[in-house]
Amino acid sequence: MHRMYPILKSRGRSVTRGPRRLRVMAMLLACLLPCAAMAQDYPRKAMRLIVRAPPGGTDDLIARLISPAIGKAVGQQVIVDYRPGAGGLLAWEYIAKQPPDGYTMLLAASGLAAIKSLRANVTLDPFRDIGWVSQVTSFMLVLLVHPSLPTRSINDLIALARKRPGALSYGSSGVGATPHLAVEYFKAMAKVQIDHIPYKGAGPMYLDLFSGRIEMGAAVLGAALPHIGSGKVRPLGVSGAKRSTQLPEIPTIAEGGLPGYAFDPFYAIVVASGTPPEIMARLAEGIARGMSPPEFRAQFLKMVASEVAVNAPAQMLEMARKEADLIDTIVRTAGIKPE
Repeated sequence: MHRMYPILKSRGRSVTRGPRRLRVMAMLLACLLPCAAMAQDYPRKAMRLIVRAPPGGTDDLIARLISPAIGKAVGQQVIVDYRPGAGGLLAWEYIAKQPPDGYTMLLAASGLAAIKSLRANVTLDPFRDIGWVSQVTSFMLVLLVHPSLPTRSINDLIALARKRPGALSYGSSGVGATPHLAVEYFKAMAKVQIDHIPYKGAGPMYLDLFSGRIEMGAAVLGAALPHIGSGKVRPLGVSGAKRSTQLPEIPTIAEGGLPGYAFDPFYAIVVASGTPPEIMARLAEGIARGMSPPEFRAQFLKMVASEVAVNAPAQMLEMARKEADLIDTIVRTAGIKPE
C-alpha cells in the first residue's frame, strides 16, 4: 500500500515522520510571524538616541542634526538622551542592557568597536552585546604644528623627527582617543620617535600648542578648522584616504610622504544585540532616507566638516570589525596601555 510518509519503528510503535516535521515547521513559522509583524509596524512610538558625551561637543552636534532627520523619515520623534561618563563606557553598557526592540539607539564612535583593545577589564563585547545598524559619517584627524616649527610637509616632519629622535612632542585629547591613535599609527609607519603628552580634552592641548610648549598636536579636523583659519597652528596633513572638501589644499598624510597611511574613524548608530534583523534593516533604511537629501548633506558637511555616509547592518558590522582590527594593531605596535 502506498504511504505518503516513511514509517519508523520505535519500541514496537509506528511513528510517522512527515506530520511531525510539518508540526515543527508550523511552530517555527508561528515564532517568526510576530517578529515580522513587529517589524512591519515599527516604529510605533517615540525613540531615543543615547549620546555618550555631555552637550557641546561633536557627538552632541551630530546627534542634534540627525535626530530630527531620522524622526521625520520614520514618522516618530527621536529624543536625544545624554548619558556621559567613563569616557563613553556608561553609555555603551547602557545600550547593551536595553530591550532589543530598536527603540533605543546609541550614537557610537570607533572606540566602541575597539573597546577590548582600549579598555582594561571590560566585560562588554562590542560584537556580542551590540547590534551595528548603520554608519552616519567618517571623520578625519589633522596633524598640526606650531608655526615656529621648520616643517611645511609630512616629509619635512619625518626628516626632522629622524634627525632629532625624541626631541619633538605632540599633544592629544587623551590616551586612546582617536588623535592619539592617529599619531601613534603615523609614528609606527614612519619609524620615528615623538613623545606623547596626553591632555584632558582638546582645549588644554590647544593652549599649549598655541603657546609653543609642545611642537605638535593632533585633533578632529572639524574642531581644528577655526584655529587653522586663525593661523595659530599649521596643518601638515589629514588622516583620511582622500583630502577633505573643507580643507582641499592640505594633502593627506599618505600624499605628504607616508604612502599607505589612512585612518578614517566613524560614527554609527547601534542598538542592543538581539534586535530582530528586520527591525535593524528598517531602522537603517530610515537613517538613509533621513540623511540622504542634498540639503541635509550640505548642512551636515558645513556644521560637522565631514560628509554623510550611511550603509546597511551587514556592511556596518564588517566596517566595525575592520576598525577594531586596525586599532588593535595600532595599540599593540605602539605599546599603548589600556586604561
